[in-house]
Amino acid sequence: MTSPESGRQNQEAARSNVIFNLVLMVAKLVVGIVGQSQALIADGLHSGADVLSSIAVVIGLAVAGRPPDSGHHYGHAKAEAISQKVVAVFLLLAGLEVANSAIQGLTHPGARPSWLTFWVAVAAMVPKVFMAVSQRRLAKRTGSHGILASAVDNQMDSVSSFVAALGIAATHVGFRSGDSLAALIVAVLVMWAGVEVFRTAALDLMDPAADAEMEAGIRRIAAGCSGVRRIAALRTRMSGTEVRVDLEIEVDRQLSLVAAHEIAHAVEDAVMDLDRVRGVTVHVNPAQEDDMA
Repeated sequence: MTSPESGRQNQEAARSNVIFNLVLMVAKLVVGIVGQSQALIADGLHSGADVLSSIAVVIGLAVAGRPPDSGHHYGHAKAEAISQKVVAVFLLLAGLEVANSAIQGLTHPGARPSWLTFWVAVAAMVPKVFMAVSQRRLAKRTGSHGILASAVDNQMDSVSSFVAALGIAATHVGFRSGDSLAALIVAVLVMWAGVEVFRTAALDLMDPAADAEMEAGIRRIAAGCSGVRRIAALRTRMSGTEVRVDLEIEVDRQLSLVAAHEIAHAVEDAVMDLDRVRGVTVHVNPAQEDDMA
């Protein structure tokens, strides 16, 4: 998949996430307030945090897609990691707010929620599971950790809706605190998701290496170029969805500077053709006498 196509699909997925989470937030909050369910209101606040975090992802993807400029020679790909941190903060704040309300509800149980709140919570699970699965697949294809963060968020939202439904149902079989307890569990799940997203963003900003499959592909392509005797060293680092590559190759020590330079260019062009590779530096070493025997 080409970079522009990947960016377009990521943007479409992020915008769809904003719209869908906005609809869910309104539905959950309205029904939760009318039906007197703390768990569904908590779930609605989670969806509200999803709306804000989805907007952050849209902005992050837009900035990450900008080409290099005089102030950013390597582009803006790490903007995605910044958007992930914004997502994490929204989730942690939403989780704390929900936990506070839930604890108050446990000490002072309210009225029993209506069955409508139960069915809304159940109905919200299905599309969220679908969104989580589809976004995970997209993130795997494009390498977007912003979309992956949204997928994790949607997965946790589906779980929180399930927990809310169980809590509401519990109040109808005599467990009055079931709704508030479910809200507290939802709060913990939301905060856990926030911690996971923040951890992923922190790793992204530390220039992690590309995965083993990507590095194996780079080695295979480089070693297959005419004139390359051996791959002496390979270093990779991720910058958002992009992969930066540093290669050391060995060539015949009797070659002219021009010939060695042409081999290095051929290696660079071949590796640059790999999906998501956006920068390749090739250093040429003379092969050892033993390697030429």
